[in-house]
Amino acid sequence: MGNRTTFWLIWAIALVPMIAAFVMYFGQIGLPEGRTHHGQLVESGTQHSDIGLPHPGEPAKWQVVLASNASCAPCQTFGEGMENFHTALGRERNRVVVSEVQTTTLTVSEPSIWVIDPLGNVVLKFEPGINPTLILQDLKKLLKVSKVG
Repeated sequence: MGNRTTFWLIWAIALVPMIAAFVMYFGQIGLPEGRTHHGQLVESGTQHSDIGLPHPGEPAKWQVVLASNASCAPCQTFGEGMENFHTALGRERNRVVVSEVQTTTLTVSEPSIWVIDPLGNVVLKFEPGINPTLILQDLKKLLKVSKVG
């Protein structure tokens, strides 16, 4: 192999992956659809007061708020297990408050489970019928990376 061939092979080894990544990124080809969260991410900048959810309080802690109404059977099931849910957080349970409010006090009428950070930002929304272990997984990830609360 000549010097010129070696030169172009070295350049090709460096440029081909970069060109492929460029095409994949801007062409939206081959991008994974996977995600690691189970709840719906709430629009950035949504505060607890925008929805009518309670203030995190002092000292500020993470909140898991069940917004329920009388006709919501999954809400009643989750509400009965709220103490167990809080206990399942393990060593992080001192950083989290679990509470329940009625949907009549909120600007959003459908029952749901909300995760609020200590600064009052609404982070995640879950359907009431979701498996509580999926909420725990998401919450533990948030607590792991969070420096507040």
